Amino acid sequence: MNTPKEDFRKKYKQELVIQEVNSNKHTLKGFLWILIALALVWLLNMAGLFEVDKKLVTIALLSTFLLFIPPLYIYIKGDLAKPEIKYFFLFLICVVSGIIVAILSFHAVMLYVIPLLFAIQYRRKKTIWFTYIVNIFTMLISTVLGFYFGLCDLNILLQSQHVRSYYLSSASGLALSLPFNEHPLFVITVFAVLPRSIILFVFAIMMQYTVTSHNKDAYRIAQLTYFKETDTKTGVFNKNKYEEMVTTYYPRVDRIAVIFWDLNNLKYINDKYGHLMGDKMIEKLSSILREYSTDYCRIYRVGGDEFVMIIDYPEPNEARMIMNAVEKQLQLANENAEVKISSAVGHASGRGKQILKVIETADAHMYENKKQCKESRA
Repeated sequence: MNTPKEDFRKKYKQELVIQEVNSNKHTLKGFLWILIALALVWLLNMAGLFEVDKKLVTIALLSTFLLFIPPLYIYIKGDLAKPEIKYFFLFLICVVSGIIVAILSFHAVMLYVIPLLFAIQYRRKKTIWFTYIVNIFTMLISTVLGFYFGLCDLNILLQSQHVRSYYLSSASGLALSLPFNEHPLFVITVFAVLPRSIILFVFAIMMQYTVTSHNKDAYRIAQLTYFKETDTKTGVFNKNKYEEMVTTYYPRVDRIAVIFWDLNNLKYINDKYGHLMGDKMIEKLSSILREYSTDYCRIYRVGGDEFVMIIDYPEPNEARMIMNAVEKQLQLANENAEVKISSAVGHASGRGKQILKVIETADAHMYENKKQCKESRA
Protein backbone atom coordinates (compact mmCIF):
# COMPACT_ATOMS: atom_id res chain seq x y z
CA MET A 1 0.00 0.00 0.00
CA ASN A 2 1.43 3.36 -1.01
CA THR A 3 1.88 6.11 1.56
CA PRO A 4 0.22 9.52 0.95
CA LYS A 5 3.62 10.89 -0.04
CA GLU A 6 4.07 8.09 -2.57
CA ASP A 7 0.57 8.77 -3.89
CA PHE A 8 1.50 12.41 -4.38
CA ARG A 9 4.65 11.49 -6.31
CA LYS A 10 2.66 9.06 -8.44
CA LYS A 11 0.07 11.71 -9.27
CA TYR A 12 2.81 14.22 -9.98
CA LYS A 13 4.50 11.82 -12.40
CA GLN A 14 1.16 11.14 -14.08
CA GLU A 15 0.67 14.87 -14.51
CA LEU A 16 4.15 15.17 -16.07
CA VAL A 17 3.27 12.44 -18.58
CA ILE A 18 0.07 14.31 -19.50
CA GLN A 19 2.07 17.51 -19.96
CA GLU A 20 4.60 15.71 -22.17
CA VAL A 21 1.84 14.29 -24.37
CA ASN A 22 0.40 17.79 -24.75
CA SER A 23 3.87 19.16 -25.54
CA ASN A 24 4.29 16.53 -28.26
CA LYS A 25 0.97 17.63 -29.72
CA HIS A 26 2.10 21.27 -29.61
CA THR A 27 5.37 20.34 -31.33
CA LEU A 28 3.44 18.58 -34.07
CA LYS A 29 1.20 21.63 -34.49
CA GLY A 30 4.29 23.85 -34.66
CA PHE A 31 5.74 21.54 -37.30
CA LEU A 32 2.51 21.94 -39.26
CA TRP A 33 2.70 25.75 -38.96
CA ILE A 34 6.27 25.67 -40.33
CA LEU A 35 4.97 23.65 -43.28
CA ILE A 36 2.07 26.08 -43.80
CA ALA A 37 4.39 29.11 -43.59
CA LEU A 38 6.78 27.56 -46.09
CA ALA A 39 3.87 26.73 -48.41
CA LEU A 40 2.77 30.37 -48.20
CA VAL A 41 6.29 31.52 -49.07
CA TRP A 42 6.27 29.09 -52.01
CA LEU A 43 2.93 30.43 -53.27
CA LEU A 44 4.03 34.07 -52.94
CA ASN A 45 7.32 33.24 -54.65
CA MET A 46 5.51 31.53 -57.52
CA ALA A 47 3.29 34.59 -57.82
CA GLY A 48 6.38 36.74 -58.24
CA LEU A 49 6.12 38.63 -54.94
CA PHE A 50 9.45 37.23 -53.72
CA GLU A 51 12.60 36.99 -55.80
CA VAL A 52 13.93 33.64 -54.68
CA ASP A 53 14.95 30.71 -56.85
CA LYS A 54 11.71 28.76 -57.40
CA LYS A 55 13.47 25.42 -57.53
CA LEU A 56 15.12 25.96 -54.14
CA VAL A 57 11.88 26.97 -52.43
CA THR A 58 10.13 23.93 -53.95
CA ILE A 59 12.86 21.60 -52.66
CA ALA A 60 12.56 23.12 -49.17
CA LEU A 61 8.76 22.69 -49.19
CA LEU A 62 8.83 19.09 -50.43
CA SER A 63 11.56 18.11 -47.94
CA THR A 64 9.60 19.60 -45.03
CA PHE A 65 6.42 17.85 -46.16
CA LEU A 66 8.17 14.46 -46.35
CA LEU A 67 9.66 14.93 -42.88
CA PHE A 68 6.23 15.84 -41.53
CA ILE A 69 4.80 12.42 -42.47
CA PRO A 70 6.55 10.29 -39.73
CA PRO A 71 5.42 12.46 -36.77
CA LEU A 72 1.92 12.66 -38.25
CA TYR A 73 1.82 8.85 -38.46
CA ILE A 74 3.00 8.60 -34.82
CA TYR A 75 0.27 11.02 -33.79
CA ILE A 76 -2.40 8.91 -35.51
CA LYS A 77 -1.13 5.40 -34.77
CA GLY A 78 1.52 5.70 -32.06
CA ASP A 79 1.79 6.47 -28.37
CA LEU A 80 2.66 10.10 -27.67
CA ALA A 81 3.39 9.23 -24.03
CA LYS A 82 6.59 7.36 -24.89
CA PRO A 83 9.58 9.37 -23.61
CA GLU A 84 11.61 8.95 -26.81
CA ILE A 85 8.92 10.59 -28.97
CA LYS A 86 9.90 14.11 -27.97
CA TYR A 87 13.53 13.52 -28.97
CA PHE A 88 12.45 12.22 -32.36
CA PHE A 89 10.16 15.21 -32.92
CA LEU A 90 12.85 17.69 -31.86
CA PHE A 91 15.43 15.95 -34.05
CA LEU A 92 13.13 16.35 -37.05
CA ILE A 93 12.54 20.02 -36.21
CA CYS A 94 16.31 20.56 -36.18
CA VAL A 95 16.65 18.76 -39.53
CA VAL A 96 13.83 20.78 -41.07
CA SER A 97 15.37 24.03 -39.82
CA GLY A 98 18.73 22.97 -41.24
CA ILE A 99 17.25 22.07 -44.63
CA ILE A 100 15.38 25.36 -44.94
CA VAL A 101 18.41 27.40 -43.87
CA ALA A 102 20.72 25.41 -46.16
CA ILE A 103 18.52 26.15 -49.16
CA LEU A 104 17.32 29.66 -48.36
CA SER A 105 20.46 30.75 -46.48
CA PHE A 106 20.29 34.33 -45.20
CA HIS A 107 16.53 34.48 -45.71
CA ALA A 108 15.95 31.90 -42.95
CA VAL A 109 18.96 32.03 -40.65
CA MET A 110 16.78 32.83 -37.60
CA LEU A 111 15.19 29.39 -37.91
CA TYR A 112 18.08 27.98 -35.87
CA VAL A 113 16.34 29.35 -32.76
CA ILE A 114 13.05 27.54 -33.54
CA PRO A 115 14.10 24.06 -32.26
CA LEU A 116 15.10 25.52 -28.89
CA LEU A 117 11.74 27.24 -28.62
CA PHE A 118 10.08 23.88 -29.18
CA ALA A 119 12.37 22.22 -26.63
CA ILE A 120 11.60 24.63 -23.81
CA GLN A 121 7.96 23.53 -23.58
CA TYR A 122 9.04 20.07 -22.34
CA ARG A 123 10.48 21.65 -19.18
CA ARG A 124 13.54 19.41 -19.15
CA LYS A 125 17.11 20.67 -19.17
CA LYS A 126 18.34 17.54 -20.95
CA THR A 127 15.77 18.12 -23.71
CA ILE A 128 17.13 21.62 -24.29
CA TRP A 129 20.74 20.45 -24.43
CA PHE A 130 19.85 17.52 -26.69
CA THR A 131 18.22 19.97 -29.08
CA TYR A 132 21.16 22.37 -28.84
CA ILE A 133 23.70 19.66 -29.74
CA VAL A 134 21.62 18.35 -32.65
CA ASN A 135 21.12 21.94 -33.77
CA ILE A 136 24.88 22.55 -33.90
CA PHE A 137 25.43 19.51 -36.14
CA THR A 138 22.55 20.40 -38.46
CA MET A 139 23.80 24.01 -38.53
CA LEU A 140 27.27 22.90 -39.64
CA ILE A 141 25.89 20.61 -42.34
CA SER A 142 23.28 23.09 -43.56
CA THR A 143 25.76 25.99 -43.65
CA VAL A 144 28.19 23.96 -45.78
CA LEU A 145 25.40 22.77 -48.08
CA GLY A 146 24.00 26.27 -48.22
CA PHE A 147 27.39 27.64 -49.27
CA TYR A 148 27.56 25.29 -52.27
CA PHE A 149 23.91 24.77 -53.20
CA GLY A 150 21.79 27.36 -51.39
CA LEU A 151 21.37 31.09 -51.87
CA CYS A 152 24.83 32.62 -51.62
CA ASP A 153 25.35 35.38 -49.05
CA LEU A 154 26.75 37.54 -51.87
CA ASN A 155 23.15 38.11 -52.89
CA ILE A 156 22.83 40.56 -50.02
CA LEU A 157 25.48 42.77 -51.65
CA LEU A 158 24.63 42.10 -55.29
CA GLN A 159 20.82 42.22 -54.96
CA SER A 160 20.56 38.90 -56.74
CA GLN A 161 19.08 35.44 -56.10
CA HIS A 162 21.67 32.95 -57.37
CA VAL A 163 23.67 30.11 -55.87
CA ARG A 164 27.47 30.07 -55.58
CA SER A 165 28.01 28.05 -58.78
CA TYR A 166 26.35 30.81 -60.82
CA TYR A 167 28.91 33.40 -59.74
CA LEU A 168 31.83 31.05 -60.35
CA SER A 169 30.64 30.13 -63.83
CA SER A 170 29.84 33.72 -64.83
CA ALA A 171 33.05 35.25 -63.51
CA SER A 172 35.38 36.45 -66.34
CA GLY A 173 37.91 39.21 -66.62
CA LEU A 174 37.18 41.96 -64.14
CA ALA A 175 33.59 40.79 -63.60
CA LEU A 176 32.94 39.64 -60.07
CA SER A 177 36.47 40.18 -58.81
CA LEU A 178 35.44 39.23 -55.25
CA PRO A 179 37.59 36.14 -54.40
CA PHE A 180 36.31 32.94 -52.83
CA ASN A 181 38.38 31.52 -49.94
CA GLU A 182 40.42 28.42 -50.71
CA HIS A 183 39.37 26.79 -47.44
CA PRO A 184 35.59 27.32 -47.28
CA LEU A 185 34.93 24.64 -44.65
CA PHE A 186 37.32 26.31 -42.18
CA VAL A 187 35.86 29.74 -42.86
CA ILE A 188 32.28 28.49 -42.54
CA THR A 189 33.04 26.70 -39.26
CA VAL A 190 34.95 29.58 -37.64
CA PHE A 191 33.11 32.60 -38.98
CA ALA A 192 29.57 31.27 -39.41
CA VAL A 193 28.85 28.17 -37.31
CA LEU A 194 30.92 29.09 -34.24
CA PRO A 195 29.40 32.56 -33.64
CA ARG A 196 25.90 31.24 -34.19
CA SER A 197 26.61 28.34 -31.83
CA ILE A 198 27.72 30.77 -29.13
CA ILE A 199 24.54 32.81 -29.58
CA LEU A 200 22.41 29.67 -29.39
CA PHE A 201 24.37 28.62 -26.29
CA VAL A 202 23.29 31.81 -24.55
CA PHE A 203 19.71 31.09 -25.63
CA ALA A 204 19.99 27.56 -24.20
CA ILE A 205 21.37 28.82 -20.88
CA MET A 206 18.53 31.31 -20.48
CA MET A 207 15.97 28.67 -21.45
CA GLN A 208 17.47 26.29 -18.90
CA TYR A 209 16.90 28.87 -16.17
CA THR A 210 13.33 29.30 -17.38
CA VAL A 211 12.74 25.53 -17.37
CA THR A 212 14.19 25.16 -13.86
CA SER A 213 11.96 27.94 -12.59
CA HIS A 214 8.88 26.44 -14.30
CA ASN A 215 9.61 23.00 -12.83
CA LYS A 216 9.83 24.43 -9.31
CA ASP A 217 6.60 26.33 -9.85
CA ALA A 218 4.91 23.21 -11.24
CA TYR A 219 6.01 21.17 -8.22
CA ARG A 220 4.76 23.84 -5.81
CA ILE A 221 1.44 24.03 -7.66
CA ALA A 222 1.16 20.23 -7.54
CA GLN A 223 1.83 20.31 -3.79
CA LEU A 224 -0.76 23.03 -3.22
CA THR A 225 -3.31 21.16 -5.30
CA TYR A 226 -2.55 17.90 -3.49
CA PHE A 227 -2.91 19.41 -0.02
CA LYS A 228 -6.01 21.33 -1.10
CA GLU A 229 -7.88 18.18 -2.10
CA THR A 230 -6.21 15.38 -0.11
CA ASP A 231 -6.60 14.34 3.49
CA THR A 232 -2.94 14.10 4.48
CA LYS A 233 -3.51 11.68 7.36
CA THR A 234 -5.28 9.02 5.28
CA GLY A 235 -4.18 9.83 1.72
CA VAL A 236 -7.73 9.88 0.32
CA PHE A 237 -9.61 12.90 -1.03
CA ASN A 238 -10.84 15.34 1.60
CA LYS A 239 -14.24 16.97 2.14
CA ASN A 240 -13.31 20.00 0.01
CA LYS A 241 -12.69 17.75 -2.98
CA TYR A 242 -15.83 15.76 -2.20
CA GLU A 243 -18.03 18.86 -2.22
CA GLU A 244 -16.38 20.14 -5.40
CA MET A 245 -16.94 16.84 -7.24
CA VAL A 246 -20.53 16.54 -6.02
CA THR A 247 -21.24 20.02 -7.34
CA THR A 248 -19.32 20.08 -10.63
CA TYR A 249 -18.48 16.53 -11.75
CA TYR A 250 -20.93 13.83 -10.67
CA PRO A 251 -24.08 15.58 -11.99
CA ARG A 252 -22.58 15.01 -15.48
CA VAL A 253 -22.06 11.26 -14.89
CA ASP A 254 -24.93 9.12 -16.13
CA ARG A 255 -24.78 6.36 -13.48
CA ILE A 256 -23.15 6.33 -10.05
CA ALA A 257 -22.96 4.20 -6.92
CA VAL A 258 -22.30 5.62 -3.46
CA ILE A 259 -20.99 3.67 -0.45
CA PHE A 260 -20.76 5.13 3.09
CA TRP A 261 -18.53 3.71 5.82
CA ASP A 262 -18.53 4.82 9.46
CA LEU A 263 -16.30 3.33 12.14
CA ASN A 264 -18.13 1.76 15.03
CA ASN A 265 -17.37 2.68 18.65
CA LEU A 266 -14.71 5.28 17.83
CA LYS A 267 -15.61 7.40 20.88
CA TYR A 268 -15.35 4.34 23.13
CA ILE A 269 -11.94 3.46 21.63
CA ASN A 270 -10.71 7.04 22.08
CA ASP A 271 -11.89 7.14 25.69
CA LYS A 272 -10.50 3.75 26.68
CA TYR A 273 -7.34 3.41 24.56
CA GLY A 274 -6.57 7.03 23.66
CA HIS A 275 -6.90 9.08 20.50
CA LEU A 276 -3.73 7.55 19.07
CA MET A 277 -5.48 4.18 18.89
CA GLY A 278 -8.55 5.86 17.37
CA ASP A 279 -6.34 7.43 14.70
CA LYS A 280 -4.87 4.00 13.95
CA MET A 281 -8.37 2.61 13.42
CA ILE A 282 -9.18 5.44 10.99
CA GLU A 283 -5.93 4.94 9.11
CA LYS A 284 -6.50 1.19 8.95
CA LEU A 285 -9.95 1.57 7.41
CA SER A 286 -8.70 4.20 4.95
CA SER A 287 -5.76 2.02 3.91
CA ILE A 288 -8.16 -0.81 3.07
CA LEU A 289 -10.48 1.50 1.12
CA ARG A 290 -7.58 3.00 -0.84
CA GLU A 291 -6.87 -0.41 -2.34
CA TYR A 292 -10.07 -0.01 -4.36
CA SER A 293 -9.38 3.57 -5.41
CA THR A 294 -9.13 4.14 -9.16
CA ASP A 295 -9.76 6.95 -11.62
CA TYR A 296 -13.44 6.01 -11.69
CA CYS A 297 -13.78 4.85 -8.07
CA ARG A 298 -12.80 7.64 -5.65
CA ILE A 299 -12.57 7.64 -1.85
CA TYR A 300 -13.38 10.72 0.24
CA ARG A 301 -13.00 11.36 3.96
CA VAL A 302 -16.05 13.48 4.78
CA GLY A 303 -15.86 13.36 8.57
CA GLY A 304 -13.65 12.23 11.40
CA ASP A 305 -14.41 8.55 10.86
CA GLU A 306 -16.72 8.73 7.84
CA PHE A 307 -15.65 7.71 4.35
CA VAL A 308 -17.55 7.85 1.07
CA MET A 309 -16.78 5.94 -2.12
CA ILE A 310 -18.40 7.14 -5.34
CA ILE A 311 -18.15 4.91 -8.41
CA ASP A 312 -18.59 6.20 -11.97
CA TYR A 313 -20.62 3.87 -14.23
CA PRO A 314 -20.58 0.94 -11.77
CA GLU A 315 -20.80 -2.65 -12.94
CA PRO A 316 -23.76 -4.74 -11.70
CA ASN A 317 -23.26 -5.57 -7.99
CA GLU A 318 -19.86 -3.80 -8.00
CA ALA A 319 -20.73 -1.79 -4.87
CA ARG A 320 -21.87 -4.90 -3.01
CA MET A 321 -18.71 -6.79 -4.01
CA ILE A 322 -16.49 -3.97 -2.73
CA MET A 323 -18.44 -3.81 0.55
CA ASN A 324 -18.00 -7.56 1.07
CA ALA A 325 -14.30 -7.42 0.21
CA VAL A 326 -13.71 -4.57 2.67
CA GLU A 327 -15.59 -6.44 5.39
CA LYS A 328 -13.40 -9.52 4.86
CA GLN A 329 -10.24 -7.43 5.15
CA LEU A 330 -11.52 -5.85 8.37
CA GLN A 331 -12.10 -9.32 9.78
CA LEU A 332 -8.57 -10.35 8.83
CA ALA A 333 -7.23 -7.22 10.52
CA ASN A 334 -9.04 -8.22 13.73
CA GLU A 335 -7.19 -11.52 14.02
CA ASN A 336 -4.86 -11.29 17.03
CA ALA A 337 -5.62 -7.55 17.30
CA GLU A 338 -5.94 -6.01 20.75
CA VAL A 339 -8.62 -3.61 19.59
CA LYS A 340 -11.20 -4.86 17.10
CA ILE A 341 -12.20 -2.69 14.16
CA SER A 342 -15.62 -2.66 12.55
CA SER A 343 -17.71 -0.26 10.53
CA ALA A 344 -21.27 0.43 9.55
CA VAL A 345 -21.85 0.56 5.81
CA GLY A 346 -24.61 1.53 3.41
CA HIS A 347 -24.90 2.05 -0.32
CA ALA A 348 -27.20 3.34 -3.04
CA SER A 349 -27.16 3.72 -6.82
CA GLY A 350 -28.75 6.16 -9.23
CA ARG A 351 -28.28 8.91 -11.78
CA GLY A 352 -25.55 11.47 -11.43
CA LYS A 353 -28.10 14.25 -11.81
CA GLN A 354 -29.63 13.02 -8.55
CA ILE A 355 -26.30 12.75 -6.74
CA LEU A 356 -27.54 14.44 -3.56
CA LYS A 357 -30.51 12.08 -3.29
CA VAL A 358 -28.29 9.03 -3.90
CA ILE A 359 -25.87 10.23 -1.20
CA GLU A 360 -28.73 10.80 1.23
CA THR A 361 -30.07 7.29 0.59
CA ALA A 362 -26.66 5.65 1.07
CA ASP A 363 -26.13 7.65 4.26
CA ALA A 364 -29.52 6.54 5.60
CA HIS A 365 -28.70 2.89 4.84
CA MET A 366 -25.41 3.26 6.68
CA TYR A 367 -27.16 4.58 9.80
CA GLU A 368 -29.66 1.73 9.61
CA ASN A 369 -26.74 -0.70 9.53
CA LYS A 370 -25.09 1.10 12.49
CA LYS A 371 -28.33 0.84 14.45
CA GLN A 372 -28.55 -2.88 13.71
CA CYS A 373 -24.95 -3.37 14.87
CA LYS A 374 -25.72 -1.64 18.18
CA GLU A 375 -28.88 -3.71 18.69
CA SER A 376 -27.03 -6.95 17.98
CA ARG A 377 -24.45 -6.10 20.66
CA ALA A 378 -27.09 -5.12 23.21
